[in-house]
Amino acid sequence: MKTSITAIEQAAPNTPLVLRGDFSESIRTAARLGYDGIELHILDPGEVDGIRIQKALRENHIEVTSIGTGPSYTQQRVFMTHKQPEVREEALRRMEGMIRFGEEFGAAVIIGLMKGQKKDCGDPKKYMEYFQESMEICLKMAEKRKVLLVMEVIDRFESDWLNTVDEGLELLAQYSSDYLKLHLDTFHMNIEEPDCAVSILKAGRHIGHVHVADSDRWYPGHAHYDFDATFAALKKTGYDGAVALESFCYPAPEEAAKRNLNKMREYW
Repeated sequence: MKTSITAIEQAAPNTPLVLRGDFSESIRTAARLGYDGIELHILDPGEVDGIRIQKALRENHIEVTSIGTGPSYTQQRVFMTHKQPEVREEALRRMEGMIRFGEEFGAAVIIGLMKGQKKDCGDPKKYMEYFQESMEICLKMAEKRKVLLVMEVIDRFESDWLNTVDEGLELLAQYSSDYLKLHLDTFHMNIEEPDCAVSILKAGRHIGHVHVADSDRWYPGHAHYDFDATFAALKKTGYDGAVALESFCYPAPEEAAKRNLNKMREYW
C-alpha cells in the first residue's frame, strides 16, 4: 500500500482536506514529509496547469494517486444529476478533464458528491436516469483512456444514497466494468458499517481507493477507530493501492500529516 495525502487549492477551514494552496507547493510538502503520493481535489480541470504539476512531481519524486472531484459540488453546485441540462453538461465536461488528468498522472478519479444527491434533483426517478446517463458517458471516457473510476461510499449525513458497501457492490454489479471500483473511507464506514473489517473483506477485489481519518475525522490515532482490524482486512484482500489521509487539517496541516504518517507506519 502507498501513503497519500489530500490537497486542495482553496477550501473552507472545516473542509476535511489537509494541504492547502498551490498544488506545486503541496506536492513539495507531501514529498518532504515522506508521502508516496498526493490526492489533488480539483474544482475545474480547465483551470489547472498540468504541465506545472508534472514538473513538480518529477522534481519531488512523488505521484498523483487520485483526483477528487467533490469541489465542483461543494463550492459551485455543479454535479452530474442536476435538474438543469446545461449544469449536467458542465459536470461532464469537468469529468472528462478529470479523466484526462487521470490518464496523464496515472491516477484514479473519485466520484463522490459529484454524483449529486436525490434531494438536489427533486425527482428520485429523474435523478437515477441522469445518474445512469452520466455514468455511462464517464465509463466510456475512462475505458477509452484506461483510467480507474472509484465510487465513494459516503455516510447518510452527507449523501442520501450509496451509503454502504453493500449498496456500492450492487451498483458495481450493474456496470460490470474493470474501470469502476469502490472507494472506501474509514470515517464514513465507522458510521454505516456494523463491522468495518467484515465490510472490507466483502468488498475485496472491488476496492479501488481508500481514505483514512479517525472516528472524529481528525488524523488516525486521534480517536477510537480500529485501524489494526482495517489494515489487516485490507491486506487479506490483497489491496496494494493508495491510502490517502482525508481529514480535518487540525491542529495544523503539517502536524496532521506527520501524525498520520507515523501512525500508518506503525500499523503497517
